[in-house]
Amino acid sequence: MREIIDNIKLRPKYCVWEITFKCNMRCLHCASYLNDGWTRGEELSLPEALKVCEELHELGCESVVLSGGEALLRKDWEQIARHLVKLGIQVSMISNGFIIDQTVAKRIKASGLFRVGLSLDGMETTHNHIRDNPHAFRKVLEAVTYLKKEGLLANFVTHVNHMNLTELPDMEGLAESLHIDVWRLQLSSPLGRMTEHRELILEPEDLPKLADFIVAAKERERVSISVGDNIGYYSRHEPVLRDTPYKDGWNFWCGCSAGCLNIGIESNGNVKGCLSLQADRFVEGNLREESLKQIWEKKGNFAYTRNFKVEDLHGYCKGCGYGEICRGGCVFMSYSTTGSTHNNPYCLYRVMKEHTRDL
Repeated sequence: MREIIDNIKLRPKYCVWEITFKCNMRCLHCASYLNDGWTRGEELSLPEALKVCEELHELGCESVVLSGGEALLRKDWEQIARHLVKLGIQVSMISNGFIIDQTVAKRIKASGLFRVGLSLDGMETTHNHIRDNPHAFRKVLEAVTYLKKEGLLANFVTHVNHMNLTELPDMEGLAESLHIDVWRLQLSSPLGRMTEHRELILEPEDLPKLADFIVAAKERERVSISVGDNIGYYSRHEPVLRDTPYKDGWNFWCGCSAGCLNIGIESNGNVKGCLSLQADRFVEGNLREESLKQIWEKKGNFAYTRNFKVEDLHGYCKGCGYGEICRGGCVFMSYSTTGSTHNNPYCLYRVMKEHTRDL
């Protein structure tokens, strides 16, 4: 198995591109401290952005998610989307939905985007509290209606934490009633503004309860569920958790793909293996100084995944029988909680073994 993984052709197959740092909300769980008075600096210009589109195509990129901030706040987002689509790349978008009305939905459709992921962080009171906006929940529901009317796929993206964990069944029902195409679940992490609200972050021992819900919800098939890379690893839940609606990949975790199949581009041109990796140490280069090809192919870049050795494992992960393939789970979650890229306390195998539960 190790040889199969190591021989995968390195290419930025999936890209999440923060096309703007601008945002119209101040979310409690924002890892980037958006709207707190700082920016990443000058955003890539349209000519620079269109060049990036070409470079992604040349490197074999198949899918781009336009993100932010709030991606729709960038005035030329349509030109970027259209160029990517023209190059044969599948394009989707993440949005808080606040400014999506019928006109914007039509523009999204006309640009060639096929899917919009809408952030949903709980039922009305919870979602509005997390988003710090009393109209946020209503706007998400309206956005779904407008997008569906245009024949677009509408997904929900949820950061699970202590505020919304008990609301997941109600959210499942809401997603079913709105005919949501895919519901994406991932863990909130102790980064950015969430460091001021650590009491809201799930503890590792909360994971079995979350995993049990996800498995049961997948069996109910009321809504198609996608599970984020920071949930799971080698418990009895693993085959179901990794079974993706997109039917792309193995049904078990085989290591973080940041810098191997995934790439993240920040609004100022910084390149990372994954946009969730907020620390500057994960910046591999800047597109104003080097081409994307040079950054992607530079020896020593993305070392935490490309050059991984079993000896890199730390803490509980060191000596684990799954360590060679797992590599310590999600690098983002590992680093944000322990400061190590390969020591992840949010591991179902570890949690359930420590609590003597059925693996």
